[in-house]
Amino acid sequence: MKSILSDHSLMDAIANSVIRDKDGQDSHLPEGFRLPELDNEKLSKFADGAIDGIFIYHTDHQPISEEARDVLIKAMKAVGKGNRDEAKKLFEELGTQARAISIIDDLQQYILSHKESVSVDSVVKFALYTLYNTQDRESLKFALSMLELVRLDDDSLKETLRILGLSDEFTLFVIFIMQQWENANEEIFRLARKTTGWGRIHAIERLIPDTPEIREWLLREGVHNSVLPAYSALNCWEGSEAENLLFSSDLSPENFSYISGLISALLDEGPCPGISEIEKGEEVIKAYLRKAKEMPADCIDGAVLDRIKEHFTGVDGEITSLVSQIIFR
Repeated sequence: MKSILSDHSLMDAIANSVIRDKDGQDSHLPEGFRLPELDNEKLSKFADGAIDGIFIYHTDHQPISEEARDVLIKAMKAVGKGNRDEAKKLFEELGTQARAISIIDDLQQYILSHKESVSVDSVVKFALYTLYNTQDRESLKFALSMLELVRLDDDSLKETLRILGLSDEFTLFVIFIMQQWENANEEIFRLARKTTGWGRIHAIERLIPDTPEIREWLLREGVHNSVLPAYSALNCWEGSEAENLLFSSDLSPENFSYISGLISALLDEGPCPGISEIEKGEEVIKAYLRKAKEMPADCIDGAVLDRIKEHFTGVDGEITSLVSQIIFR
């Protein structure tokens, strides 16, 4: 792959940092990997993918500004005319006015409604050029959003996208493309396992738990990310069918421990809804506490009990009573 990459491009930085797994069948990025920054980016306090994640979960989504729309139109006109350098400059400018995640629909709608002046061929050529050469994060996301509109059955490109998706900054945009692939869910599952930050959160949100392997992984590993478990707690709870396990007659201590982790994350509703979104959530907590009374002492996580007590004190006396029974048994 090195031969088709521009030196110092973002794709170059990612591809050259990839580590092959022990069995040589797959790859991942090293722990702590961060994308290089341009001098004007000032992103040092943000983890890769964090700004987009904050926008998705914590920001009111506003329409594109007229200034940004004007730049978008000029950029796409340059793409249609094959003026690569002008388009490159304009997309870099656009990225300073609006993050790609906030105007994907505007970009794609323009392309779809201006097919006569912006051909598929011109879009693909510019997007691929940007994919392999840009140092600008938002420009790369714009390119990925363009590629989402076309079906390119090219194995080399797919492998490039798999590698790019390992970066938490670009996982979501790669997933948007992967969702059109024949084995989309398998590809998204791979990214969920190979990413550890915002990429894992986005992948889990779009993962269909249609196999025992996926459901077991969601139970055991899904909430473990480098951001905050709460972001994936509800998806993992529902996708793993943890509630069915909890109410089963043969819940193992091991699975009880995994459920404890999910319960703890569900009770942290600061970043996003959790336990409040579960139908009869209080009954779920009571069932968990009754199971806890049956479990060996070394399976009980005191921090989870404290979180339950704090959440339900003054709300449900039976829950706080059950917590006390476990603590003082």
